[in-house]
Amino acid sequence: PPRSTLFPYTTLFRSSRIAANESAIFTDKGKDYFRRIQESAKRMQMLIEDLLAFSRVNTADRTFVNTDLNIIIEEVKTELKDSIEEKHATIETTEVCPANIIRFQFRQLLINLIGNALKFSVPQIPPHIVIASKIETGSQLKNEKLSPEKQYCHITVTDNGIGFEPKFNERIFEVFQKLHDNEEYDGTGIGLAIVKKIVENHNGIITAVGELKKGARFDIYIPA
Repeated sequence: PPRSTLFPYTTLFRSSRIAANESAIFTDKGKDYFRRIQESAKRMQMLIEDLLAFSRVNTADRTFVNTDLNIIIEEVKTELKDSIEEKHATIETTEVCPANIIRFQFRQLLINLIGNALKFSVPQIPPHIVIASKIETGSQLKNEKLSPEKQYCHITVTDNGIGFEPKFNERIFEVFQKLHDNEEYDGTGIGLAIVKKIVENHNGIITAVGELKKGARFDIYIPA
């Protein structure tokens, strides 16, 4: 990786060594300062990784393959297995149809959406995520950006998490847009920007609808 991207990694490594070997001589105030340094390095590391991911989405080859989305969903569930088990989450799929997609990009899209649903879940309530898709013509869909005569693969991802205020329906996809407290929910605010870019790479559009404490729903429309 570029030398600049190594800074947070080396900072984390060195600070971990210091914490392991020297923490006994730190004052409480010193330990607090040290904790903040480690958290800052972790946030920088996460930001660099997300920016690199966003860059790759912009420049990657676009090979479309007709794919059973159930296969991609199962791969994502395996990838997120630890978080799913920790949160006692259930992921339900209904009427999932094949789609013409860039496989590795769509896998990243679902990792980001499902990962967000797990992260922004209501405490003490197991996350319930529902993924569905079907082929519909633009005239059947209530979105003026879609061509009425075209067919679309309409994919929905719905959760029962903490949601967000309706005024953020559009802004939620902007780079660095974070809607929740940094202390409670980590992240860089790039994940959904990556999702939007992946949908655009599929010549589609994505919308979001949320309500505080009542979950969120993402609607994806890509040409069938």
